[in-house]
Amino acid sequence: MYQTQRLTTVTQQQKERSRQIAQHDKESSMTSKFWWWMESPSFQKYMLIALGNHVSLVKAPSNLSLNKGHCYLVPVKHADSYVGCEDDVWDEVQRFQTSLRHMFRKEGQVPIFYETVLPSSKGLWQTRMEVIPVQERVADDAPMFFKSELTEQAEEWGTHTKLLRTRDKGLRRSVPKKFPYFFVEWEQNAGYAQLIETPDFPKDFGVDTIAGMMQMDPIRFRRKQKHPPDADRQAVLEFVSKWKEFDWTLQLD
Repeated sequence: MYQTQRLTTVTQQQKERSRQIAQHDKESSMTSKFWWWMESPSFQKYMLIALGNHVSLVKAPSNLSLNKGHCYLVPVKHADSYVGCEDDVWDEVQRFQTSLRHMFRKEGQVPIFYETVLPSSKGLWQTRMEVIPVQERVADDAPMFFKSELTEQAEEWGTHTKLLRTRDKGLRRSVPKKFPYFFVEWEQNAGYAQLIETPDFPKDFGVDTIAGMMQMDPIRFRRKQKHPPDADRQAVLEFVSKWKEFDWTLQLD
């Protein structure tokens, strides 16, 4: 009887170990798709522009950039949305936003920040907030463009029809935790958030709306373009040369 119990225990331990290995392999496979995240094996270290304690500033690849200023704000630790992040993470996001606004303003530009959190049954996602600078006259049209496009998406894809203005509450008090959403902000505390109720919501909605504002083609056409091997490295160097004047992370210990 003791021998049988011992074999049963060993079998259970082997099954649990196999389950853990399978789960690890599954998560590693999914993590590799999050090439913008420092923890991903696909992350290219030379794309890192600045690193805070909780948030990283990462350059967008040339074939996914609308312009040279296109970049991402990415949590250092795993996070499926900024709504669900700790306060320390969000505080750093705001510090990055302030510095980026100052940097782009020097060139007569306004950064538009947006985040897309889609419904997912896979249970693993690493969020990022995209940053795209546009000319001031283009930024002036952002409220009109995004209100129109979000309303159209609500009708076409069944997105929650109520458009949430974030001026008073901000993102994190406007959207409940654990809910998929789209968020966009064109000036401090001035933007929209909308809950997403379908996985069919276009993942390129934000970048394509801004491309339309800039009278550019949708991002899918840029994905097909070929760039020199050193294009990304050169783009990072150009960005860093402008950023260093405003880099608040240099004050960290």
